[in-house]
Amino acid sequence: MIYKIIIASTNKDKIKEISKIFNSLKNLKIEINSLQDSNIPEPKEPHDSFLMNAIHKAKYYAQHTKNACLSEDSGLSIEALNGFPGIKSKDLIEEEGGTLKTFIKLKKMLSNYNNYSAYFSSAAVLYIPAYDFLIMHEAKNYGYISFPPRGNTGFGYDPIFIPNGYNRTFAELGTDIKNKISHRNKSIIGLTEKLEKFLNQ
Repeated sequence: MIYKIIIASTNKDKIKEISKIFNSLKNLKIEINSLQDSNIPEPKEPHDSFLMNAIHKAKYYAQHTKNACLSEDSGLSIEALNGFPGIKSKDLIEEEGGTLKTFIKLKKMLSNYNNYSAYFSSAAVLYIPAYDFLIMHEAKNYGYISFPPRGNTGFGYDPIFIPNGYNRTFAELGTDIKNKISHRNKSIIGLTEKLEKFLNQ
C-alpha cells in the first residue's frame, strides 16, 4: 500500500529539499505531494516554538485537504544575539526585504561580538487526520555564522551558516551534502522512523 502525504508548505525550496529526502528512503512506500497548485491561504505562525507552529500548520492543511500533512518549521539561532532571529527567522527576511539585506543587518548586530556560534533548529510534524494522530521529531545542527555570504545553492540563511566539521557554508556544500547532515534531514529522518513503526503496528 502506498501512503499519500502532502508537504504543508508553499516554499518551493523547502518542498524540493523534503521531497529529495523522502525519495532517498527506499523502505517507505510514500507518495509525496505539495500545495503548490492549491489556493489554500497560508496560515499565520502564532506560537513561540518551532514545534507548536509545525503542529499548527500540519493540522491546518490537513483540515483543508483531508489528507495526511507534513509540516516542518525551522530557523537560525545566533548565540551572541540570545537566539535571534530564531522563531522570527522567516519574518526577519520578509521585514528586511530579502536575504542580502538580512545578512547586512545581522553582520551589523554582531559587529561588537567575537562569538559567531549559531545553530539551525527544525521541527517536523506529520498529522494523520484519519487517526487524529501526530508524529513529531525535532533536531538541531550546530555551527557558526560567516560573512560575507558564500555559495549559490540552498536558500534562506544557508550562505552564512557553516556547520561544525566543515569549512564551507551550506550554500557552498550543495544540496546533496546538506541533505545528509542538515537539521531538516535529521528531523525528517527521525519522523520517518517513527512513521514506519506506526505503519507496522
